[in-house]
Amino acid sequence: MTDANTVVIVSNKGDFLNQISSKLVLLRNLDKVKTSSIEDAQNMFCTLVPNVAILHCKDNDSKIIELIKEIKKQETYKHTSILLINENCSRETVIEAFDSGISDVLFAPVIDYELLIRVIWCLKRNEMSLSLESRNNFLINLGIVQTQDGVYAQKYCDDFLKNEISQTKKYSQRACLLLISPDKKYRTDNNLDDFVSIIKKSIRLNDSVAIKDSDKFYIYLQKTKLNGAYSVFERINSALGDDKGANAGVVEIQEQKFEDIIEALDSALEKANENTNSLIVASDFYSNDKKSIINPENNEQIQNNNMKIEDSESSKNIQKAFDKNSIKLFNQAYERKIKVVLEPVFKKFENILRTKKPDFAVNSYTGKKSLFTVSQGDISASFALEYNGVEDVTIRLTILDNDQKRLFETDTVEFTILDYRKVSLMLNELIDKFMLFLRRKGN
Repeated sequence: MTDANTVVIVSNKGDFLNQISSKLVLLRNLDKVKTSSIEDAQNMFCTLVPNVAILHCKDNDSKIIELIKEIKKQETYKHTSILLINENCSRETVIEAFDSGISDVLFAPVIDYELLIRVIWCLKRNEMSLSLESRNNFLINLGIVQTQDGVYAQKYCDDFLKNEISQTKKYSQRACLLLISPDKKYRTDNNLDDFVSIIKKSIRLNDSVAIKDSDKFYIYLQKTKLNGAYSVFERINSALGDDKGANAGVVEIQEQKFEDIIEALDSALEKANENTNSLIVASDFYSNDKKSIINPENNEQIQNNNMKIEDSESSKNIQKAFDKNSIKLFNQAYERKIKVVLEPVFKKFENILRTKKPDFAVNSYTGKKSLFTVSQGDISASFALEYNGVEDVTIRLTILDNDQKRLFETDTVEFTILDYRKVSLMLNELIDKFMLFLRRKGN
């Protein structure tokens, strides 16, 4: 920490101000402590820029939330860490405080060592924030990062990715890399600055964006599994709206070679661009053994794939049109689709329904035949997917009332277009119709 740090304490309770001030004298490297009432705090912030602000919020005091928002909207205080002391505040108030920009929260009554630990953490956070800004300005001055959007420039894209991937492997961390581009609905006259802005708003501060070429961008997601990458992709497409969207390839960083990762992402994005709002797992384009790129249209041997295919006669007839290697690759890709799309979506909706509607019976399973069901009394709804062993999946939406079909919709699509967003929308629509039937019956 620096030799001179300033802490401001804000509260309308005089004894609280004295109590916290007396505890902070135990801190080293602390230059001065200032105190203020809530009403006078804004005037104090006009005269100094503290490293840490300790704000006392009692009984959901809305003035404290307003003060946090006022502090954080000013450029001067963007690095100031805010520690909230919570006294009898609701969960909603604490969440709103975090959304408004606080760094940490401490619950009253305050314990000496906890206060010191949290203040030290806030001081370190302040220094890290200043250091990051300094490093970013240095990268901008060198032309490595673009001034207008904070995106890594195309010229340095590969160097940036190699460094990030190397660090991820060195410390055995999880990370995902996406290659994303606007889909065909995104008109050429649309400004790609808007596209980049939406990407930046959809990721965390420690995630990064780099330009591959004019309309393709890498997104490096630190400490993220594939499920997290799907969530980011869903946020981006939701922000883009219905009239335009994005497609992407994604890979979870493990032990792959850099060149293989890049080539697999290119192949995945090319496949994703055949549709819209599509996210393809790039590792579907590797062989598990050699970590080399596989072209689904060639006959290159896929080694060490012990996946067994047990199909109905109709599925076997369909599969005769494909060579064995392509069938194995399709099955490998569908297994991953189950893991990163169907399972998390089913789990999400199970948790929602069991929390909001504990009287509903909810069940699901995934596999070659996947099923999600919800029922109450004599009314039940089901979302079923059946994989044909190659590139298609049949989707059936059904609502039964006393064993009488009230809704039955079926469609066959390529499973590659089934992303997190599409499956969520279909399942949400089915549940809405199920709820409507319940209301009509007075359940």
